[in-house]
Amino acid sequence: MKSYDNNGKLVSEINRSRTADGTSITTNTMYNTHNGQVASQNIAVQDSKTGKVTSTNIINGKLLP
Repeated sequence: MKSYDNNGKLVSEINRSRTADGTSITTNTMYNTHNGQVASQNIAVQDSKTGKVTSTNIINGKLLP
């Protein structure tokens, strides 16, 4: 899902996916509205067996789409 500001510029994007074993992966990417570059990305992974959630924050770049 993509979010835009009042001027139509991309502000953020959230992607959710599930692996074959049921692990849930959620990425939340924030963009700089002045130049369109990635400002930060948060990646959360929930293990399907234990329910444990691991979160990673990346500043000024992104690892996953």
